[in-house]
Amino acid sequence: MHYLRSILFCAAVVIWTIVVSLAVPFLWLSNASSPTVRAVSQVWVKGIMFVFRVVLGLDYREIGRSNVPDGPCIIACNHQSLWETAALSMIFPDASIVAKKELGKAPIVGWFLQRYPMILVDREAGRQALKQMVEEAKRAVAEGRKVLLFPQGTRQAVGEPMVFQAAGISALYTTLDVPVVPTACNSGLFWGKKTLMIHSGTVTMSYLPPIAPGMNRKEFQPMLERMISEESDRLLGEGEAKVAT
Repeated sequence: MHYLRSILFCAAVVIWTIVVSLAVPFLWLSNASSPTVRAVSQVWVKGIMFVFRVVLGLDYREIGRSNVPDGPCIIACNHQSLWETAALSMIFPDASIVAKKELGKAPIVGWFLQRYPMILVDREAGRQALKQMVEEAKRAVAEGRKVLLFPQGTRQAVGEPMVFQAAGISALYTTLDVPVVPTACNSGLFWGKKTLMIHSGTVTMSYLPPIAPGMNRKEFQPMLERMISEESDRLLGEGEAKVAT
């Protein structure tokens, strides 16, 4: 049953993406502003989250939401599946999301990502990529928006050691002068890294107390890694976070 639902989910997402893409010519011809492109993108991602819930029976809950400041901040979340990419885009619709540059080349979706605007980083460009990421994040903060990134840099399966790409998150923390909200989820219990099989259940998204700006990198980095790792382990071990059978 889960296999069939997963196939239906993928088909529904493709169809929904094609439907939303019909707006692209009108947005392009009208030279649509970022807020307009963002609004259309929100329609798309909300539709995907609806399909998660209706077709797959996969919902979510948030805990610690009061820990997220109203104004600009950095949201640093662990990365176990594609689910949290869609979910966090919907939960924080004005956030600028740090992602790999290759996504901007994807048909249809890439057009939206480039104008969202996402912070698309060329991971092969080294220090230049780091500089670009910081400059674009500065603009997002100056506009009153949040910056969202996955410090692991890529999805890591449940049970794998959590490895952080320290340079990116540390550069943002020491430069932007805004709090960092360590965030953890247990989406990997329901959607594995290397499978299209998606299970029903309830993903938990947990926002931990923010880390105030002002610490040095050697203090900040271990604290962030410890907070996210411990909360991720706690969520994975919760009795209620079981995959439906």
